[in-house]
Amino acid sequence: MMSRYIWVYAMAVMAVVLGPTRTRAVPVASQPSPRGQVRSGVSGSLVKVTLADREKCQPGDVAPAVRVNTTVRVANLREEMDKYNLTAYIIPSGDEHQSEYVAKADERRKYISGFSGSSGLALVTLSAQALWTDGRYFLQAEDELDCAWIIMKEGLEGVPTVLEWLKELPMGATVGADPRLIGAQTWQSYAEELEGVGIDMLGIGTNLVDVIWEEDGRPPYVQDPVFVHEIEFAGKSWQDKVADVRGEMSAAEADVLVLTALDEVAWLLNLRGSDIPYNPVFRAYVAISTSSVDLFLPESKTTESVEEHLSVNECSEQQCVTIHDYASILDYLKDSPAEKIMVPGSYAYSGGASYAIYSAVEESARVTSTSPVLLMKARKNEVEIAGMKNAHLKDAVALCDFLRFLEKEITAGANVWTEISAATELRSFRAAQEDFVGLSFASISAYSSNGAVIHYEPTDATDRQIGTGSLFLLDSGAQYKDGTTDVTRTMHYGEPTDEQIEAYTRVLAGHVDLASVVFPEGTTDTRLDVLARRHLYEIGLDYRHGTGHGIGMFLGVHESLSPAYEPGYFDSNEPGFYKDNEYGIRLENIMVTVRKTTPYTFDKPSLGFEPVTLVPFERKLINETLLSRKQCEWLNNYHATVLQLVGDELNAQGKGESYEWLEEKTRPLCAGALGVSASSSFFLIVSALLVVLRSQFLF
Repeated sequence: MMSRYIWVYAMAVMAVVLGPTRTRAVPVASQPSPRGQVRSGVSGSLVKVTLADREKCQPGDVAPAVRVNTTVRVANLREEMDKYNLTAYIIPSGDEHQSEYVAKADERRKYISGFSGSSGLALVTLSAQALWTDGRYFLQAEDELDCAWIIMKEGLEGVPTVLEWLKELPMGATVGADPRLIGAQTWQSYAEELEGVGIDMLGIGTNLVDVIWEEDGRPPYVQDPVFVHEIEFAGKSWQDKVADVRGEMSAAEADVLVLTALDEVAWLLNLRGSDIPYNPVFRAYVAISTSSVDLFLPESKTTESVEEHLSVNECSEQQCVTIHDYASILDYLKDSPAEKIMVPGSYAYSGGASYAIYSAVEESARVTSTSPVLLMKARKNEVEIAGMKNAHLKDAVALCDFLRFLEKEITAGANVWTEISAATELRSFRAAQEDFVGLSFASISAYSSNGAVIHYEPTDATDRQIGTGSLFLLDSGAQYKDGTTDVTRTMHYGEPTDEQIEAYTRVLAGHVDLASVVFPEGTTDTRLDVLARRHLYEIGLDYRHGTGHGIGMFLGVHESLSPAYEPGYFDSNEPGFYKDNEYGIRLENIMVTVRKTTPYTFDKPSLGFEPVTLVPFERKLINETLLSRKQCEWLNNYHATVLQLVGDELNAQGKGESYEWLEEKTRPLCAGALGVSASSSFFLIVSALLVVLRSQFLF
């Protein structure tokens, strides 16, 4: 009799777990491999990447509307190269501060190549030209680069690095570059390796791209003055921050610390600017000694209030700032009598000091180290933490209000909403919130196949109408005085396919697993990354970008953190999936690292994450049978928090219709969930059936 009951129970469980046919797991089509990804021969061996590997460059192919013809620009650059007897010239993405995002006047790589992504390096020889970029930009590079450019897809098997490609130049060749634009460590490794094969690395003070660009309408630098970031938002005076820095310098026995990263300068001095689009920073250097703070700034960038803030002419107990001309930093370093000068090395998103800064310091006095300001800035203080949470609440109100509006418009048949017009409208929703300053990056408003371009930015040539036939990926953020936001959601305004539902659910499951993990202090990000990918791995899928990045407090949307998580760190959780030429999925929250209470303590305290992004996930794209009870509970708790916090603020702002929309989006998921995933339930059922069979044979 008992065996019969087990059989009946097993069948009942199977019926509940599998549910209707539509909700069972269906295989997602594998992401097509780009040309050159599957290599023959010995793993790790280099291959020759040529123009024949280019897509949309074969006879009969239609050139993408965004493609830029740079034939004349490259020819003009080669003329300048000839004046210095150069065999090759390197054009990196960064500026003099090794910034990820740069001023319009510093977009040299974009000008010479036509490629507009934030990460990439161009290299021009006398007979060839190539661009290196990462997986976020493979599709974009194919579209934007003309057919004379070779694309080096970093990370794919056999693709040579910049250095490996340069070493194929003939012996006696000379490689030129602007030493202000290349990090010291990169420059040294290039020079040393090239010297070993008889190739010279030559620093040229005059930037050759600037020479040809000046005659072709190079934009000027922004002249807007810097402004004070008030203590009510910063939470700590610049004088106290300098005192902390001097404590770190003393421990390292350094006499002078040079700051070259723009976000570090802005954070240290509680100043902000508008020199770089979407990034509230300004071009400057800072040198801190035990008795002085020297700020190197372009002319006419200060105001009376800024000088008062910095006590420029009122020195008291070494608590004042002396302002110098921006270009005089090299002379300052060359003439410094200091016995030990700390120069920042590269670290995560921070490129460290340029080779020009590095080489200006006497070798006997020079020490390279991670800037102490980088890590101080990453650990948000209590005021900054509160501000970041408040900024994300305001941002959630704006985004939820907008998503309700857009959904209503499109499902009602409005045919006026395109990627660009939606992004423009979203900005107006955010601008209505208190202390809004601007966007934190150009919104990635991507419908259908444009969503497969990981860092897509719509243009007049690519703009698409948002409809009901595919997925709409929206990655956006804002700058408020009390914080920086970055959030991604993926929607479907019609009937999604089973494939899209499974892909979305697996991305969501990875997002939840990472968000809910508890781990010992000292754990690094690389040890947790697999949690976000494992549900995709199970069916042979992945994504070609990192899972997370640090984020600044009214600073850069990308910020460097130490490899090991620490309380007060804010970073993103953004797994995704991209089916080339069809659609893209990404789900991104910003999280703050917090301490966790556990029943036991082995040898270290425990940490975890608390989400600060408060926007619901899309219900119609979730296959509940692919989620475990723990994942469902996390989602339901998250949605309850969203409804409480964002809902209250929506009501307070008189947005009742959006509150009703939010109520619907945050209804509990997984009613009657068994507490295990569908795959795990299957194994439980099999085990139960084995018990049945065993009982039949034994009794």
